[in-house]
Amino acid sequence: MAQAGVASPVAFAIPSQPLASALTAFGAAARLQVLYPADLARGLTAPAVSGTMTPEDALRRLLVGSGLTYRFTNADTVTLVKPVSGGALDGAMPLDPVTVQGNQERAWGPARGYVAQRSATGTKTDTPLIETPQSISVVTRQQIEAQGAQTLNQALRYTSAVIPETRGATATRLDQMTVRGFSPAQYLDGLRLPGSRDALPQVDMFRLERIEVLKGPSSVLYGQAPPGGIVAMVSKQPTAARFNEITLQGGTYEDFRGTLDLSGPIDAEGKYRYRLLGSVRDADGQVKHTRERRIFVSPSFAWRPDENTTLTIFGHYQRDPHAGSYGSVPAWGSALRNPLGRIATNFYDGEARFEKSDREQASIGYAFEHRFDTTWTVRQNFRYIHSNGHYRSLYNASRLNADMRTLWLSAITTKVDIDAVALDNQAQARFTTGPLSHTLLFGLDYRWQGTDTLSGSAANVARIDLFTPSYGKPIATPAFTSDQWQTDRQIGLYVQDQIKFDRWVLLLGGRYDWIKTRSRTKTIATGATSRSGLDDSAFSGRAGLVYLFDSGFAPYVSYTQSFEPQSGFGFGGKPFDPTRGRQYEVGLKYQPPGINSVITLSMFDLVRTNVLTTDPDPTHICGTGRCQMTAGEVRSRGVEIEGKASLTDGLNVTASYAYLDNKTIKSNSTTLIDTIIAGAPTVTVPLKGKVPTGIPRHTASLWVDYTVQDGRFAGWMLGGGMRYVGTSWGDSANTFKVSDYVLFDAAVSYDFGQLGPRLQGLKATLNVTNLFDKKYVGSCLSYAWCWYGYRRTAIASLRYQW
Repeated sequence: MAQAGVASPVAFAIPSQPLASALTAFGAAARLQVLYPADLARGLTAPAVSGTMTPEDALRRLLVGSGLTYRFTNADTVTLVKPVSGGALDGAMPLDPVTVQGNQERAWGPARGYVAQRSATGTKTDTPLIETPQSISVVTRQQIEAQGAQTLNQALRYTSAVIPETRGATATRLDQMTVRGFSPAQYLDGLRLPGSRDALPQVDMFRLERIEVLKGPSSVLYGQAPPGGIVAMVSKQPTAARFNEITLQGGTYEDFRGTLDLSGPIDAEGKYRYRLLGSVRDADGQVKHTRERRIFVSPSFAWRPDENTTLTIFGHYQRDPHAGSYGSVPAWGSALRNPLGRIATNFYDGEARFEKSDREQASIGYAFEHRFDTTWTVRQNFRYIHSNGHYRSLYNASRLNADMRTLWLSAITTKVDIDAVALDNQAQARFTTGPLSHTLLFGLDYRWQGTDTLSGSAANVARIDLFTPSYGKPIATPAFTSDQWQTDRQIGLYVQDQIKFDRWVLLLGGRYDWIKTRSRTKTIATGATSRSGLDDSAFSGRAGLVYLFDSGFAPYVSYTQSFEPQSGFGFGGKPFDPTRGRQYEVGLKYQPPGINSVITLSMFDLVRTNVLTTDPDPTHICGTGRCQMTAGEVRSRGVEIEGKASLTDGLNVTASYAYLDNKTIKSNSTTLIDTIIAGAPTVTVPLKGKVPTGIPRHTASLWVDYTVQDGRFAGWMLGGGMRYVGTSWGDSANTFKVSDYVLFDAAVSYDFGQLGPRLQGLKATLNVTNLFDKKYVGSCLSYAWCWYGYRRTAIASLRYQW
């Protein structure tokens, strides 16, 4: 007899195929564990099952003519049995069961191999990716480990339409990147992380189960957000089965790291579970005289009093006493020819005794879910985070002497304290109205952030030779000159309905946000204080449609919106309207039945409107200069394709290509052509028609790894990848380009468990990125600011699991 938990209708699109693969597809769609002996389904073919029905009805149809029947042993598990003569279950001998793999994935949990089947980032509900009418890329835990990713940028190197490492091998503490031409917001466990240059609460990759990139506007679920999309990270959670892991790593630039992962049930019934993550890392940066160091501990605890209720508490403490370099090199001698030669890729434009980047963060939060019945489920996610940072540095002052080797430096110092609260309440209802199946979501979320920033700076405090630098110069720390306190509050109310009719899936959503910002800035020398504020509101909408073919193809179309408030006033004291994002997207998703793979092809037209630009009326004066107005527009059009596959013979593949056409299409503003060479003239040109810096038109990647399954080489894994990044503009006036480049990566590992049971769980891995040690410039922001990419980096690891 079926349990109450499997009574809700589900959309099935399972073509006729061998029974074993049909049961795999059934388990994935119904979120059920199907148990049966391997030989029970051998030689049997299942009929096609399509439409919206209960999992029990779908299973009955799959088993027609097979001579098999079933028993639900609990709400999540069904066992296939072969009846005795007469077909009665009474007295039947249950056969030894085996599990159909890959049918237990949840949107907030681990995925099998490189391929995720479900996600909550695009809908805030546990939804198959193929039913979400928007492009979503998922990087699983297995892919992160196989490619040896240490940072968020590195983890997204093989993701379509994502340009990671926009500051190359420097500023590694900031995870700067673009998605479809715009900087994304970052989320952890469904809640937004506060942004900051000097006190950013950066997330370590060892903490994560998966990373998801939702491409395009996302304000209908998340409130204020950039139009390019969001990067949503999902934490590792306590496990039902006991799991322990310890890893030691060592590599290039004196890199050493140790990690610990302990998890499992506390009691015999598994109602209480725990997980403890910890890591220590110490390394030199690629840039001379810089260092990176981190220590963190992340405990979590889960309580599941019954099958309908779960409470998971997350804690985290992290200290980054050294966070590498935030420096740069000028274009002359890196992206552009300098008659004196090429600047070294490890050039350091600071002073080690002056430089400081010390961050600390602590957070506590929880995720709660309760299912009242087959219709109603409520969820609440909460997090409080405190982060502080002390930053002090020399930086390129955008001034190069005529000798083409003497660069001027300025100094900056800050102390930043951040407190942030995030809360998201959700009520979900699954029900039917006639032939329509609904997943209706109501939400109310709240975000508050308070930031206190002390800052000071001094211009042109030192000079450095680009080709024969010398260090040890005394640099006076600038006094703090200002103290700014700012609070930001957002309250959002949203509703969404996922409607299924036969093979159609319609997604509709709407949200209204209220924004309040208050800022107080004190000039320390005089005690004078200025205040400003912003009160705004905005509506965001979304609509999408998917059609599910039996063959696994799913064409879709969608329209989405976003907004971001912007402070300030135009002529007459009129507050600036929020920037708006709108995107039209059409695409095709393909999940071949019976194969653990997914391919997504999408085409999009994305426009950001209400961008600040110069008021064309010269009589409109605001303060000491021309007023601004919200009349600018930036457009991003493109095509992207991404495919992932994890095959049963140990083969994993991920491939991507993206074409981006990003430019400013409306603007009254101008930009300056400034070569930064002393005495060189500057020229002003219109900004309209220009392409933003660091956005290549073409990018592509391919990664393949294979684990030998049997024979004398069983346990060996070989992997390799290629990344291509096309040319990009190096300054806002589009007067010079950064060259394109191709990089190759490699990985090899061995499972020592192949040598005997005593070595079970021991694995050695070597990852090498930029295998051929190519010297390249990752991107430029101007003639003054360019960044070299990572040189060849090797990391060896020894991991033991038990």
